Formats: sequence, structure tokens, C-alpha cells
Amino acid sequence: MAAATKKPLLSDGVILNDKWEILEHIATGGRGEVYRARQTNLDREVVVKTISPEFLAELDGDEEEIETELQRFHREAMAMARIRHPYIVQIYDQDSAVVPTNEGEQSVQYVVMEYVPGPTLRSTMPQEGFGSRDREAQEWVRNYFLPVLEGVEAIHNLGIVHRDIKPENVLLEGVTPKITDFGIAGGVQWQQLTRSHHVEGTIQYMAEEQFMDLGETDVRGDIYALGKILYEAVCGKMDKQTARPFKCVLLDNPDTPFLKRLDSLIRAATAEDKERRTSSVKELRESLEKLLEDFDTSKFHVMGVALPRPNRSQKIIGIIAIVLVIALIVISNLVHHVIMVREEQQGGARVAGATSEMTTRTREVPESVQGQTPRPHPAVIGKDGSALRYVPGGEFSLPDLSGSTSGTSIRVAPFYMGETEITHAQYVSFLNKVSSRVSVENGAVKSNGHTWLMLGPVFGGYEPLAYENGRFLVKEPRYASYPVVKVTPYGASAYARFYDGHLPTEFQWYAAADVGEATSGRLLKHGSKASQQQTDLEQEVEGLVDVYGVLDTVGDHGSTRGLGGSRIPHSVFRYPRNEYGIRGLRANVGEWGLPSPGRSTKQSGGPGYVILGGLDGTWLLGPTLIRGPERSPSDASVSVGFRVVHKADARPGGEEQANGPQK
Repeated sequence: MAAATKKPLLSDGVILNDKWEILEHIATGGRGEVYRARQTNLDREVVVKTISPEFLAELDGDEEEIETELQRFHREAMAMARIRHPYIVQIYDQDSAVVPTNEGEQSVQYVVMEYVPGPTLRSTMPQEGFGSRDREAQEWVRNYFLPVLEGVEAIHNLGIVHRDIKPENVLLEGVTPKITDFGIAGGVQWQQLTRSHHVEGTIQYMAEEQFMDLGETDVRGDIYALGKILYEAVCGKMDKQTARPFKCVLLDNPDTPFLKRLDSLIRAATAEDKERRTSSVKELRESLEKLLEDFDTSKFHVMGVALPRPNRSQKIIGIIAIVLVIALIVISNLVHHVIMVREEQQGGARVAGATSEMTTRTREVPESVQGQTPRPHPAVIGKDGSALRYVPGGEFSLPDLSGSTSGTSIRVAPFYMGETEITHAQYVSFLNKVSSRVSVENGAVKSNGHTWLMLGPVFGGYEPLAYENGRFLVKEPRYASYPVVKVTPYGASAYARFYDGHLPTEFQWYAAADVGEATSGRLLKHGSKASQQQTDLEQEVEGLVDVYGVLDTVGDHGSTRGLGGSRIPHSVFRYPRNEYGIRGLRANVGEWGLPSPGRSTKQSGGPGYVILGGLDGTWLLGPTLIRGPERSPSDASVSVGFRVVHKADARPGGEEQANGPQK
């Protein structure tokens, strides 16, 4: 009887070692079985993977082969356990248990890992390929392939080679890819398990050296597989005629400038001679990022800042906004000048030589330099799986017109901040975990009488979230990585507290943004007087992105004809990282935050909150910090989301991100 037709070893309701309750059988493969299960003490869904007794029985008592397969099974768990990364499936446990069978009892080996309910990367790749549809190919590379490269890069940084990279081994949580199946992973720290006459892997993604000797396969074997996936995305699913096993592949007819450059990257990644192949995943990733930047046709550049190309009405709004901003700059500079002259006449109350920079700042000295404690890790994983980035804090002297007394010195302690805003997928996961505490009333998600989130359309044709059959869900996978909006400060704070964090204060938000992040990703460097005026002007133009540049047109994604500009936010991963590794500050959507000390927090119905960024919130205008008004904790906005921060000494999630800082 074929293995696929056999009754699963584990029945629904079986509990392994008083912890893992089997909910349903998912699949049976060549070596084992996969089940959806529940961790009883934490009430979370997981995946239990077992090694099949039938498979071991087929080895006809060959003790060496049986031991090899058991070691391989344990090695997969060891490989995955060493990695903590947003784009790699996490492992929770590895053990054995005795389970009841019709014949009595049987010992079963199992591993427990993160449950990722979505399809695989294959579902994002058209059967016929993207062909000459450059824009679709670029979006696929940006949203799916680059994250996969980051995950593989983290694997390689630990000295692990996956050796079976293929679309089917990349699961999707919403639109977030997660690499899995380390069954034949290898590394220099491990003894070789596979005999020379065994072939392990998937032929169409396999480099020749892996076919000849699996044990000699290094990171360049994974690079070959990645190049084949990139080729397949453009040319369509590989078959006997197009797979070209072990060979360098090339695009048939790269008829656009973008495809011609992409073709050269594919050829380099799939070179037959591994000595001539792209040497690292980092090199491939950086080349693709440069390619996307060079062919981003949705942007035009003003003074070095990349802005979305506006339509006619947006141009008019932009021109008006620019005029207003220039007027504000002139007024602000005049006020500065008058105050400085007055203070000089009064005896030099201000420090001589004060610049027009937004603040005077002293960076924190790493404690390791002072010989006290080790320097905090620049990137860790939060309890919700988010990447968190270290911000060193420092001393600030507030400027005029900041909403506080000029010259007030404030200190921001070091902290960790979420690399991105919280996404629909993350917030839905949170709501489902606390579903017993919330109710849905007329489209409002509530807890203890407070509204957390408003469901329903955000803009015309864009309705990302739904509540069906007692579960919250993201209606379309492509919106899973977009920032959650229509969330109230109550709902944002509840999420942050659940994962042992809090919303950022105005000064924490400024500290994270003060590295000079531009929407284009180019770091602005504060310094000489000659460059200061240019820097200030670039910041003003950057602020105009909020007028007409931070939202995507819905287009064919919904019924938007005649609605005059219905829009949706960008994916949180669209924006490049700043110096601290944080994406999208002062771009994409506004963010809920806490008023900084020195401001009133009295609001009817509870403490007040502020919007960080956006036209109606706290934002940066040249040398001035404009502090927005306080808002009610029950407010919900279609253009405001949130991100989470943690204390620097709390080590969110309990473990460092194994691959270290991501450049």
C-alpha cells in the first residue's frame, strides 16, 4: 500500500508528552508525517513533524541507514533551533513519545515548529512566468525574493548550508516568506551523513557539485538554487525542456533594459563553475536591490530624494504645499533670527555659535567602551516575531517652536524599536490569540468597552480585514504586510502590552528618526553650514511625501473607478532601512505614540496620545520639531498605524537575532 494512503500514525486528540495536542493530519511525505497541533500550556497552534515508522521499516533493518535517517531528523531540528529570523520557520521542541496504536504502543520521534498556514512561494510565481511584465517582476522580487535572500543569508552566517532551496520549501504567512525543511542541511561543524552514492536535493535546483558529492556543497550550492528560482519566476515553471539540470540558465529574450540586467545576475548566480558563481547571497541581494532602485519607474527625484510621480491634481497640491512650506521656512528662520538678535542684545543668553540644526545631540557612549556591560545587540526578535532594532538614545536640546521651552535639555534612554509598523498579519494573529477577551459589534472590535479596531473598508475597494466564523483574517494575502490602520490607541497599546512593549514617545520617535532618514533611503548627513541649507530643504520636500506620495493607488485591486484617488498604504518592507535598521519612519502611515514629558496628558476618557508623522501629527520641518495635538485613545484613523518599542535592557523575545545586524 502506498504511504500516502496509509492511516496517519497519530490520531486527532492524541497529546504528546502532556504538551502537544494533535488537531489534524496535514500531509504524509516520503520520510514522515505532518500534523497541525496545539501547545496546551500556551494555547498556540504549532506543527508537529514525525519520522514515519513505515519509512524506517522500508530500510529492511539496515541499522546504519536507520541511524543515518534518525540523525538527519535530529539535525534538521538542530539547524532550525540555531536560527531566530523573521523569514525562517522557528522550531520549538524536539523529543520522542510513546503513542497508542492498534498493535499496542509505539515510539515516535517528532519535532515541533511554528505553524505557517499559508501556501508556498510557488503560489506567487505565475505558471507562465512574468515574462516582459517588468513591474510585476520587480514587485515580486521586492516583496518575496529579497526576504528569502535575507533568510538564506542568516543561515549562511551561522555556517549552515540549506542544500534544498526551492519554492516549495518557502512557506507564506500572509505575504511574509518563511524558509523551512532543513532535512539535508549541512555545515562544517557537522559530520557528513550522506554516503557518496546518495543524491539528496531537488534536481532542477541542484548545482552539479551537489549532485556529484553532497558533502562538498557549500553556500554557492544554495546560490545556484536561488538563481534557478529567479529564472523560473521570469520564464515560467520549469519542465523537462526548460529545467536544464546543473547548467547555467539564461533568459530566452530579455527585451527590456531591466530584463537584460536581471539576466546577467541570473547567469552569474547559476554559473556551472562554482568558482565563477556569485560568491555570496549578500552580493546577490545587494545587486538586486541596486537593480530595483535603478528601475523604480514610479519615482522621480527632487534634490536627491525619490518621490512618487504625481498625477495632475497631486501636482497642484504639491505646488501649493511647497509654497506653504517655503513660507513656513522663511517665517521660521525670521523668528529664529529675531530671537537670536534679541538674546544677543540682552547679553548673550544663548550659546554663541548655535547652529540652525534641529537639535544639539550627544550620542550615547557604548557601555562596553566604558568597561561596564557588553554592548547591546543591534537586532533582536520580539515575542511577536518582529525584528527589533537598537537605538542608542542620547541628550537633546529642544529647538524653538517645538511645543516646549526652548533650550530644554532632555535625555532619551537607549531602547529597541520595531523595524516596521505592525502589519495586518501581526495584528490579526494578536486578535485571534486574545479572541476570548474581545467582541465585534457593528464592525468595531472591542474589549472591556473600549474600541480597539474598526473593521470595514479603509478606502474605496480596500478592505483588508474581516471577522468570519469567530476568527479574524486578512482577506487578501497581498495586504498581510501592509500596516494595520483604523486601529485606536487603545488597540495599539493593548498589542504592545501583550508582547511586553509600549508605544514610542515623541522623543523616542525623534531619536530613531534623527539619523537623517530620507524616503529614498539615502542618509542625510548633518554637518557643515554649506550643506545645512540643502539638508533642510530636502527635509521639507521629504515632508511633502505625506501630501501625495506615501499611498499607492488601488487601481485594479478594487472598484475604484470614479472615486477620485482611492488609495492604500505601502507594504512595510517597501522602505529601506535607516542607519539603525528601521524602515518607514516619517513615511507610509502616521503612527500612534505617547506624549513626551512636559506635555499635558489630560483627555476625556483616558490618557492622551499623539500621532507621530503625518500631516496632523508630530513631524519635522527644517530646524523645527512641530508637535501635534493630543488625541483621544478611542480615535481611529485610516492613515494611522503603530509600531512597538521595548526597553534596551529587556532583551525582547529573550534571544539575540542570530544573524546579527542586517545591512
